[in-house]
Amino acid sequence: MVIRIRLGDFEVYSFVENRMRLDGGAMFGVIPKKLWIREHPCDDNNLIPLDLNLLLVKAHGKTTLVDTGCGDVGTEREKKIYGLCDPTQIESNLRACGVEPDALDYVALSHLHYDHSTGGLMRDGDGHVKPRFVNARYLVNRIEWHDATHPNERTRAAYIPEYMEAYDRSGQVDLVDDGDELLPGITFRHTGGHTAGHQGIVIQSGGESLGFYADIFPTRIHLKTAWVPAVDTHPLDSLKVKKVILRECAEQDIWLAFDHDLELKLAQVEEQDGKYVAVPLPPDRVEKVVA
Repeated sequence: MVIRIRLGDFEVYSFVENRMRLDGGAMFGVIPKKLWIREHPCDDNNLIPLDLNLLLVKAHGKTTLVDTGCGDVGTEREKKIYGLCDPTQIESNLRACGVEPDALDYVALSHLHYDHSTGGLMRDGDGHVKPRFVNARYLVNRIEWHDATHPNERTRAAYIPEYMEAYDRSGQVDLVDDGDELLPGITFRHTGGHTAGHQGIVIQSGGESLGFYADIFPTRIHLKTAWVPAVDTHPLDSLKVKKVILRECAEQDIWLAFDHDLELKLAQVEEQDGKYVAVPLPPDRVEKVVA
């Protein structure tokens, strides 16, 4: 199923690329299991299901995909690590949105971790890795690109050299900085936190706004500011930027898109009794499209 909303003059689609399974402790950091398991149950191996929620934006006659999920480029070992049991839905759901993969104009990547960037790659008949979207420009934060191509002991497992090299060879990668505008109304916002170069993509049109902040707010549960994933390389930066964004969302009625939530893909943020909570969008704003 694909969700479609109208944001000012823009059309925005949300769809699931796949479902993965990761260690619950990795997603909730220092929060004790007896607390997070109430919000997100796990299996006997401590694994929790997470959807890979992507956005497609149609604006100014161009199409922009925000993040790409895992895709099908990975090895069997990588698929096992991420608990991928089903085929990718990236191309079928793009077509449900009325976009052929070769017609995609831009791919805006929040960061280059496996579950956000490898769906933008594929293997040819000889097993070589290449970009999936042959006519698209891939937009990556400048800090993120440097760190992904120069990993250290902590980040090496997150940035697989084969995939970074494929992006580099393609000549399709453009580096962006905080505040850069992809198109009028589509802006990059550097957040740091999850990775040093992690960025959000803010979409604004007709006085309405939607923020895709990826792994700063992977699920609605992560609106709790202290609930920061253990894999964040700069958790105190995550904590700081979460407070700023949540206040903006509540005060300025900016919607949020969650990249890993199983049920709530797009939401409003409200402050209730001193806490920020995610509220579903009004039903008349959301249209379901059968893929």
